[in-house]
Amino acid sequence: MSTTYNIFYNSDNEIAWSTTGNVNSAIITAQADLGLSHVALAVSDDNQPNDNFYVNSDATALVEKTNWDFTFSTTTPALDEVINVTGLPSGTEVFMDGVSQGTMSNTTLTLTVQEPGKYKIVFQKLHYKQHAGTEVTVKRYGE
Repeated sequence: MSTTYNIFYNSDNEIAWSTTGNVNSAIITAQADLGLSHVALAVSDDNQPNDNFYVNSDATALVEKTNWDFTFSTTTPALDEVINVTGLPSGTEVFMDGVSQGTMSNTTLTLTVQEPGKYKIVFQKLHYKQHAGTEVTVKRYGE
């Protein structure tokens, strides 16, 4: 079974909002003035437009965002220990405690930890599902 949704999306094809209600030309124009495009799509009931989907490049269907598939070598390193995160796609933006650390150009992230404490590492990439973050706890020598 499917339902028709009026979907408004940005230039990256990310869904800003959607509705099953009627949308008139005034609404479409107002949203276009805000930089949003519109498409009406019949969507399967198990693929309702939300943060886990985006509009394909032809604006003819929804595409499910990609799941992350990476591995930390450790999340409890000692000081000066190296952490490798493998399996990240090129172009992933890395955040540590909410501050961008840059965008990766390859698929392995290498970190050398130099301060003890707890850190939250988050990855973001267009058309990937939201990453909740991975907590890394850096121990002092001898802990």
